[in-house]
Amino acid sequence: MTSHRAFCYLLGPCRYDSTFSVSSCLPCRLSVGRGGTSLYSTSSSDSMRASMLNAFKSANSKYEAFLKRRFPNFYKIYSSFLKGVRAFILDAKTMHETKTRLREKNGDVMQMSYREMEKMRQFHRDLKKAVPLMMISVPPFANYAVIMLMYFYPRQFLTPHFWTQEQERDFLKEYHQIRAEYYENLLRQTVEPWKDEKPHAVSRVCKKVLDGHHPSVRELLEIFPCFTQPPLYFCRTPATQLRTLSRVMQLTPHLPAPLLRHRLSRHSLELRQLDILLARLGIKNLTDLELRKACFLRGLNSMVFTSSACRLWLQNWLNLTTTLKGPNETLPLVYSMVLLSMNFHERVLLFFKQTIQKTLNCLLLNAMKIKCANYTFSISGEGSP
Repeated sequence: MTSHRAFCYLLGPCRYDSTFSVSSCLPCRLSVGRGGTSLYSTSSSDSMRASMLNAFKSANSKYEAFLKRRFPNFYKIYSSFLKGVRAFILDAKTMHETKTRLREKNGDVMQMSYREMEKMRQFHRDLKKAVPLMMISVPPFANYAVIMLMYFYPRQFLTPHFWTQEQERDFLKEYHQIRAEYYENLLRQTVEPWKDEKPHAVSRVCKKVLDGHHPSVRELLEIFPCFTQPPLYFCRTPATQLRTLSRVMQLTPHLPAPLLRHRLSRHSLELRQLDILLARLGIKNLTDLELRKACFLRGLNSMVFTSSACRLWLQNWLNLTTTLKGPNETLPLVYSMVLLSMNFHERVLLFFKQTIQKTLNCLLLNAMKIKCANYTFSISGEGSP
């Protein structure tokens, strides 16, 4: 009986053991209340779990208050880390729900909304950074190593969930500067084969952009058929040019040529699908942040332009890409990123000059109409008896 009571004290009452009566065991008598209800019931375990959770929250709040009071700079990094973890977990849950709905639609991505597909694309890219960080932070107190990485290398190691708004703007500018270094190289690689021969239509447009001018949408539409014919056929693109194209699309260039060609084709197809969904949604329905991110994804440094300029550029982009049909769309897409983005400030200045000129003309016309009306009224007033 002594061993039985010890067993009851350690592991709970023996009411499930038919060899002992409840009345003969003190732990069992204490655990059974009025109506035969046990203190080890579900409600008791839930209350114990709730009390433990409240105690943990209280200790955590006191710890955060201590950090905020004694180490304010470290507390900013620590709080941004926690917010980033919560945002990443929330996105993971959203992605799970989105993929569940996608399986119900037989995997047809064109049945998704633009925002769902864009979030899925971004989450897949963020997952490549987040998984190593999660593996690092698994051991005890290893999350402090992640916080140190956040402090010293936020752009290289962290996803946008952990960035502040200022960091996101600065990092997007840095990313654009990195890829913009290869814009001119790509155009020179295209112009080089026709240096001593009759210039090709594509080389003429590339040379025009290299000279500092901005091409029109009509000029770009005219050269799109050239990318389906040799020597600009995508299957015959040399490895050096494939690496430049990969850097323009922010993909790693350190892969064999077949893998580079496959990744470029896959990402261009994904971008085409996004464009179709964006045209269905409408540019006017995008928020300012969504508008700037859409322009940045397609090659423009949207952080230095106004919302109206970004909207103009994105509309020109959709006018181009909605005409693409068939499998040979990788090179036109990548070249459109470069040709439309370079020297776009000249197009913006020209657009605003024309807008200002039209406004001034309208004001002058209205002023002349008002002056003529006043003059007519004064003459009619003088001629009246």
